[in-house]
Parts: sequence; structure tokens; C-alpha cells
Amino acid sequence: MGDAGPPTPPPGLVQDGTGRDTLETTDAPALREVRVLVTGFGPFKSFLINPSWLIASALPEDLFPVSGSKYKIKLIVHPSAIRVSYSTVSETVPELIRLHNPDLILHIGMAGGRDCYSLETRGHRDGYRIKDVDNLDGYLCGECKWKRDGVPPLLYCMWDEDDVLSRWEAGVQRELVARGFLGPVDDEKKTENTTHRESEVGTNGDNDATSTAATTSATDPSTTFAKGNNAAHDQPRIQTQNVASANDTVTERRAAENRKRSVVKLSRDAGRFLCEFALFSSLSYRWLEARKEEQEEKNAQNEDKVQGQERLGKVAFLHVPGWTGVEDVNRGVMVAEEAIKALVGSWEDGLRRKEEGEGEGGFTTQNSELR
Repeated sequence: MGDAGPPTPPPGLVQDGTGRDTLETTDAPALREVRVLVTGFGPFKSFLINPSWLIASALPEDLFPVSGSKYKIKLIVHPSAIRVSYSTVSETVPELIRLHNPDLILHIGMAGGRDCYSLETRGHRDGYRIKDVDNLDGYLCGECKWKRDGVPPLLYCMWDEDDVLSRWEAGVQRELVARGFLGPVDDEKKTENTTHRESEVGTNGDNDATSTAATTSATDPSTTFAKGNNAAHDQPRIQTQNVASANDTVTERRAAENRKRSVVKLSRDAGRFLCEFALFSSLSYRWLEARKEEQEEKNAQNEDKVQGQERLGKVAFLHVPGWTGVEDVNRGVMVAEEAIKALVGSWEDGLRRKEEGEGEGGFTTQNSELR
């Protein structure tokens, strides 16, 4: 047999001064995290299942924008559906912002009167007269408090409306194809999509689960997206269906339906119910934060002051239709992901809100609530 001698360490394995074996690597610079707080709502009125929560709870932990970006998006999804209650929102939203200190805040809610996805662009302080699940309106915990604090009657989201909508539309159209909503993706396109997604993820080892889930969902739009950051919730969740090659059965009619059900727009009417109440709660929090820094300018550190002004209006509300089917939820998750990428990408590129009146064609005229 002969003497084989001591085992030879694999190439690249070296021993440092402490006697520990380490593998020589060329680690890429760590990506800066852009933290996005995401919330969804629970049931209300006749809607026993709220699709906003189904979508929010199925979002991945991380999103990776185009290749070459110096940041990644870290999603902080609140682990339970928020009660459709003015008092709950008025207590929960400020606490979540204080706790997580997010760079962007995104609330997701259901618009029963719309058949499109829409990003709200402004919120109102007054007029929350529709009763919540506790049969109460929003005057005492909202309008009354905000007036006392000196909050203006109207606050705007400060992201660039035209640019965000353009990016959002392009992202949704791209992902409809990549994830098989419009029919089978041939081998060449699958290879291109896989390569594109891998280039987005980069070389970070902690992205394997996310990229695997994205690849799986890309070939099967009729199964629910993998969810890694939330455990059990009190709200119902769509269960994964083991349907092989579901996109092979996508007919022209279904493809047309998927296109029709993926329309994205902007909105100036969030409905004066809990959706707009949540939006204005976050907008007013950031507004009060910025005003406080201005008033304490002499004592505030410059870095903190810049951060407060930078986050002014960095809030969004995504209204989703009332569809709760498995494919509808999967499509909604994709649309929400692309909305987040568009919002963050536009802001990171330095674009901000322009004067109102531009981009009229991108606004929905449908009511957010069923009348």
C-alpha cells in the first residue's frame, strides 16, 4: 500500500498564525443596505381575507436592483397584519418607525373599487369619517392630534412621480415575461433570466435562499412565493401548490388576463379611510421629525439634520386590487417588489417630486373604496 503521508490541504486553504484553517477569498465590498419598512392590513367589512397582507407577508427579505448597484434593499415586513382600526394604526405606525428607523416606509392596502395597482402620492389630515372595525372614526387619534401638532392639511410623497411610474411599469413588464405569467420561457430566455438575476445578486453568500426562491417562482406563477422572514401569522396565507411547469399551460387568454391585471398607476385619492390614515401617519411623522430638527438646528448634529430632511416625504402607499387567488397574489408580490425597486432606485438616483400636474395620464380615476 505504501505510506500516503499527511493529507494535502485543498488549494487556497492556508493556515494563519493562530493555527486556524482559513480559505483565501476575494470578498466583494459589502453592499449598503436601504431599509424598507412594509406593512399590510387585516380583514375588514366583508373582506375576510385582505390581499394586502397576503402580498406583504410573501415578500422576500432582500431585493437586489440592477447589476452594479452599490446597495441592496432590506425589507422589514411587520410580522402581523395591522388591524383596520384608527387607534391601532395611530399607535403602531409611529412605534414601528421609531423601532426600525427605516429609509423608506411602504404601506400596502386593498382598494376594493380598483382593478389596477396604484401608488398614492399624497395624504390628507382631515375627514376620516368612515367607521373602522371598532365602529370609530379617525378624528380623536388623527385629525385632532395632527392639528394640535401643527401638521399641514395636505402632505405629499416626495419621490418623483413620473420617474417612479416609468421604472415601475418597465419592471412589471419585464417580470411578467421572466416569471412566466405570459407563457413558457424558452431555454435561452431562462438562461438569460438566470444570469441576469445572478448578476443582480452578486457574490454575497447570504442571497442563495432568495435567489433560489425567485428562480422557483419564475417558472411557476401558479404557486405561492417562498417566504423567509415571517413565521406564523394570525391571517390566512396561501399554501404552496405543487404544480409542475404551470406556465406551460398559460394560454393567450390567460396571458392577456395577466397583462390586464398587472396595470400600474398613480393616485391622488387614497380614500379617507385606514389606508390614507396610515399614509398620512407616516408622512406626518417624517414631517414633524424634520420640523423638530429645524427648530433645534443649533443643537442638532449636522448628520442627523441631513438625515431628517433626506427622509421627508420618503413614504409610499401601494393600493392593490381585492383579488386573492394564488396567481393573483403571486402577481401582486411581483408588482410590489417592482414598486419598491422603482421607489428606491429613483430616490437613490437623486430624483425628487416635481410640481403637481405632470404625468396626468398615469393617474387612476377609480375610487379606492367600494361606494
